[in-house]
Amino acid sequence: MSDAPTRKPPAGRGRTLVASAMIGLIAGIDNLGNGLAVAALLFTGPLASGLGAGVGVVLLSAAILALVVALRSTQPNSVALVQETGVAILAATVAAMAADLDGAPEAAKVATAFAILGGSTLVTGLLFWLVGRLRLGRLVRFFPYPVVAGFLAGSGWLLVEGALAMVSGRHGLGAGLSRVTEPAMAVTAAAAIGLAVLLMLAMRRSGSPFVMPLVLLAAALAFHAALPLLGLSMEQARGWGWLPGGAGSARFSLPIPSEIVALADWNRVAAALPAMVSVAVLGMLGLLLNVSGIELAQGRDIDADAELRSTGAANLLAGALGGPSGYVGLGMTLLAGRLGAAGRGAGLATAAVILGGLSVAGWLVSVTPVFLTAGLVLFLGVELLQEWLVEARRRLPRTEWLIVLAVVLAIAGIGFMEGLALGLAVSLAMFVYSYSRLPVIRGRHSGSELRSRVDRSPAASRHLTGAGAAIEAMQLQGFLFFGTAEQIVAPVRRRLEQAGARPLRFLVIDFSHIKGMDSAAAGVFRRIRNLMEGAGATLVLSALPAAVEEAFRSGGLDPDRDPVLRRAPDLDHALESCEEALLAETAQGGGAAAADTPLLRQLEGHLELLSGPHPRLADAVAALDTLHLEPGELLIRAGEAASDVFIIGRGRVKVQITLPDGRPLRLRTMTAGAVVGEIALLLGQTRGADVVVETPATIHRLTAATLARLEREDPELALVLHRILATTLAQKVTLANRLIEQAAG
Repeated sequence: MSDAPTRKPPAGRGRTLVASAMIGLIAGIDNLGNGLAVAALLFTGPLASGLGAGVGVVLLSAAILALVVALRSTQPNSVALVQETGVAILAATVAAMAADLDGAPEAAKVATAFAILGGSTLVTGLLFWLVGRLRLGRLVRFFPYPVVAGFLAGSGWLLVEGALAMVSGRHGLGAGLSRVTEPAMAVTAAAAIGLAVLLMLAMRRSGSPFVMPLVLLAAALAFHAALPLLGLSMEQARGWGWLPGGAGSARFSLPIPSEIVALADWNRVAAALPAMVSVAVLGMLGLLLNVSGIELAQGRDIDADAELRSTGAANLLAGALGGPSGYVGLGMTLLAGRLGAAGRGAGLATAAVILGGLSVAGWLVSVTPVFLTAGLVLFLGVELLQEWLVEARRRLPRTEWLIVLAVVLAIAGIGFMEGLALGLAVSLAMFVYSYSRLPVIRGRHSGSELRSRVDRSPAASRHLTGAGAAIEAMQLQGFLFFGTAEQIVAPVRRRLEQAGARPLRFLVIDFSHIKGMDSAAAGVFRRIRNLMEGAGATLVLSALPAAVEEAFRSGGLDPDRDPVLRRAPDLDHALESCEEALLAETAQGGGAAAADTPLLRQLEGHLELLSGPHPRLADAVAALDTLHLEPGELLIRAGEAASDVFIIGRGRVKVQITLPDGRPLRLRTMTAGAVVGEIALLLGQTRGADVVVETPATIHRLTAATLARLEREDPELALVLHRILATTLAQKVTLANRLIEQAAG
């Protein structure tokens, strides 16, 4: 024998193993109870002969789900469970199928039920896997929350109806209620309601995971203890419907795939496809909600797409056996974390306990009273209604809660698919209504208020102050569709019909904050274009995105060929082109009349309009130097010391900066009469931007040396020049304040 000491497992590992075994026992017992209830929910009334095989396939599917998810999940201590919400939807579909096949053999009905159940799980698995494979898991979370809540609450109602069918043996609210008035059925119904109430009270008073199994075990023992006291045998209780009829096989059984293929009515299976898809979509939403809950509770991200793929694989295996679908359980997984089960042992232990229960599945079916499974299903249904209908009233706005209520009422009164369609339709209508009320017009300004970044002569500026009212600028925002685009037509029509206002010449619509547009919105702009044509005005499209332009062209609008339309790269250039058009109609635009006026006389006129009449203005003009520059020449270079100020006589210049990537960015454009460079000169700063000549220009220069000499030798003339500079500064400050107010508004 070796003298080496025996190696003991670390204490932490031992605690993890104990915790995994504990959670496996809890989740396994929970799955056994739910498995009996789920099978009884599906295989009742004319399908009762399939209950034994139903329990077997449900438990085997639960074991497969727990095992595969435990091995492949990115969350190691995940515990997967069969989910009863999907089964509640299928129970109504299976019941309708059984009613339609009234004259068919019972074996065909049971085989069709297994085909629908397994087919639904296969569809669920395939959907999970595809969505996970395409990495679309996050997008599914945009499903309307009120509709999801309505589905879950509606599933609760279907579980309540299913509990009634388990007691009465008949599906349908009216048929079930008429049957439970019979004495034996009334006793079962009362016992089921009492058990559901007991479970609700017990679960609210204690958070222990053992509460539900202990209550169910105590109820079953009390039932069997009461039978001898009442002088009743098991067979008598079975005859009265207190125990499942036709059960009693003590061995594990499963449906035979070849018999399902041969006996099932595949037309009925195909007709159930919409319900299968509903179960799959609802299951995907449930899985993602649970994953979000686990992320929130544990404070770390979980790969939702990986969870969809692993759970999809598990459901594909379960569906191949004809079993129900399932996914990770939020409560059990969080409980595993609290107990200290950090590895994959929790899911593995759960699968082991369920597989152990398969050996006694037949016996469990035969001795489990009907009120126990019905009471458990009733409890689950009421809990869903309580959480997603009653408590949702406090969490949701009234309008959204009314959607939840409408979905539940539609599911209860018409059917699950109809409730699904109603919920989606109402949510879509409310979304369109709510979004259409969002303001799509970011701002509206007259051309008298909102001007281009072009500094003009005082005469031109004064002219635009009045004539600029013929320009209307409208800045849009958001996404344009048929609901929001209608907001644009009304203000345009009001502006055209405004009595006493200057006729509209240019409508500028700026798209720089638009994210996209549908074809219906393009039709709205066609109406606006026709309004402009009728008024003899021009529609200027600013910063037109490629997607919007494509929608325009698809709707019959061509910005390049339509004489009513004009395009501009941005709002500033759009305003500038409109202003130039208005100024070109007068001598203020630099036309023939202005060209015939001597240059120095023009300059004197500019200064007079700028600072007011003064006898020394001619002397002020004479004190300036005259420069003649060609396009592309630099008048001012950024970074240089400011030693002079310039007044544009003729031509135009642009103020620009160079971006880090080397591209120039235009800040302003200046034309005849504008003053440039005065701020840096008066403050003694360096130049902050380049000033580049755009057209052949005559420019007048006042040097700092000249101004200093005049301050010594001719203070009156120096005061005139200072007044001109101060007036220029005041006008620029006023313009800047106006732009700030417009941006803030």
